[in-house]
Amino acid sequence: MKKFFIQLVLFIILISISGEIFIRTFKLTSDIPQRYIEQNTGIQMYKPKQSGYYKEAKEKWHVNDYGWLGVANTNKNPLFSIIGDSYIENLMNPISCNQGTILQSHFSEYSFFEAGRSGVTFIEALEISKYLDSLIQPTYHLIYIGNGDFNESIVSMGKYNDRVQIDLSKKYIVKAELKSPVAKKILYSSKLLYYLYLRFPLFVDKQNKGEVNKNLKSNELEFNKVKLSQLFEYCTTEYNLNKIILIFRPKTDDDIIKLSESYGFKSFRLNEDSKSWALGKHDGHWSCYGHNEAAKQIIPVLDSIAEIRDYAKLFKK
Repeated sequence: MKKFFIQLVLFIILISISGEIFIRTFKLTSDIPQRYIEQNTGIQMYKPKQSGYYKEAKEKWHVNDYGWLGVANTNKNPLFSIIGDSYIENLMNPISCNQGTILQSHFSEYSFFEAGRSGVTFIEALEISKYLDSLIQPTYHLIYIGNGDFNESIVSMGKYNDRVQIDLSKKYIVKAELKSPVAKKILYSSKLLYYLYLRFPLFVDKQNKGEVNKNLKSNELEFNKVKLSQLFEYCTTEYNLNKIILIFRPKTDDDIIKLSESYGFKSFRLNEDSKSWALGKHDGHWSCYGHNEAAKQIIPVLDSIAEIRDYAKLFKK
């Protein structure tokens, strides 16, 4: 019996080592950059100087000195920040497909600085803009946003401990918390364990399992109109709206856009052509094609800013 258990343990160790090597060789799981909380703002950022591979990717991602993935040019004016969630983080594509990289190739005389992270809410994007104002003083903020990012900003509509939200009743920004940092560090360090975790997510919080539904139904929007109005009203007093351009993803609800504009936000909605921008059937993130098509629509907006040099006139109705 003792010999059997020894052989069993050795077999398990051998299988584990083989599995670890196989998964790492063929990149069957993604390397996940470690996060930390910026103490003054409560914003989750990435620890600088990390690198790794997204699942099946050929090119590494890199975290820059500022704690973000993507371009971080600050030496020319005007300086545009590009803020958003996983669409801007863009781990699944090479950096050549990032919005900042594509726009920089068209505007060599400008600077672009990307600040993207999966899970960023609308209110968190605005908090990031305020943080960047004190750090690198951008001329304008391009905030890429979609339907669900507004509801996810409001505590009373769903609590997300790992995201910056707002308690509208108290007009108070709720800072994010790291979720099980020690357990995650152990999990991410073992590719085999992480692979099994992804294949058999028995203990994943239902709220955070899978992709969050980004599409508001019309009756939900009507029900939430009061809260969204309160959210936008708060923004008018806490953030410099003159520097902010909301870049709405395709299929964003018209009512959300109109409501935001009624509170002074300047906006531009992207339009998806007949060819899908998505990476795949089960992944709505933009492919390199999608990122290039989105950037093509942003270029005329930035051209107009350069030509007019008057932000208010550009968006005057």
